[in-house]
Amino acid sequence: MTLITLIYHDVLADDGKDDSGFAGADAASYKLSAKRFARHLNIIGDVLGASRPLLVNSAGEFPAQAARKLLLTFDDGGASGVQRIAGALEERGWRGHFFVTSSYIGKPGFLSAADVRLLCGSGHIVGSHSASHPMRMSHCSAAQIRAEWDDSCARISDILGAAVTTASVPGGYYSSQVGALAAESGVQFLFTSEPTTHWSNLGTMQVIGRFSITRRTSDRHLASLARGRGTTLLGHRLTWGAKKVLKRAGGSAWIALRRRLFELGVG
Repeated sequence: MTLITLIYHDVLADDGKDDSGFAGADAASYKLSAKRFARHLNIIGDVLGASRPLLVNSAGEFPAQAARKLLLTFDDGGASGVQRIAGALEERGWRGHFFVTSSYIGKPGFLSAADVRLLCGSGHIVGSHSASHPMRMSHCSAAQIRAEWDDSCARISDILGAAVTTASVPGGYYSSQVGALAAESGVQFLFTSEPTTHWSNLGTMQVIGRFSITRRTSDRHLASLARGRGTTLLGHRLTWGAKKVLKRAGGSAWIALRRRLFELGVG
């Protein structure tokens, strides 16, 4: 099966006010206006037809829903998850996956504990996006990575009164150690930022790649991506591969360069 999993972040009011999620030019590059997000949902709806986006939350659900080939995820846990995103999905009878940075729950611009419960109660999947959103999670010590997953899953589980079985890796910094420690924290489905249509098994946990949507993603490109066009998928893979080399070679200098590029409007 070819699975297209899309990464969205925040959706802002059309007046341009940045009131959701992390601040800065880097984060802003992933934020869409409400009008544009609505247009994206229309495009995705045209591709899906009578189908709905896939949901995964336990080991038994994923294979059973394999006929549905597109999955929507929303990273960071910004307040727009409840303010603008969830309602837009629910109007279509859709649900999504919301990955929450647990240390920011209740802070300005982020979901509150009540919001997290509302999302879950409305049928959306709520998972972990780490505790503090480290810039380079794969470069943290094993103890730090374990704490990120353990603390986040425990906090969200306490809010929901249920185990957390899904998570996404912040910043695209995945490694086998990041994955293994997520699995030890009870995660059954771990979403990365690697643009692939396939998934792999790490023990009993499934690791699923995703394709990033940014403010530069055109309607035409989104439609092609949602349909799984080979040339579009390959373009994402090549871009990701180049960035991966830069990440490894540049380390923290790559993060500084990336921020600068976004500030100049070329990221």
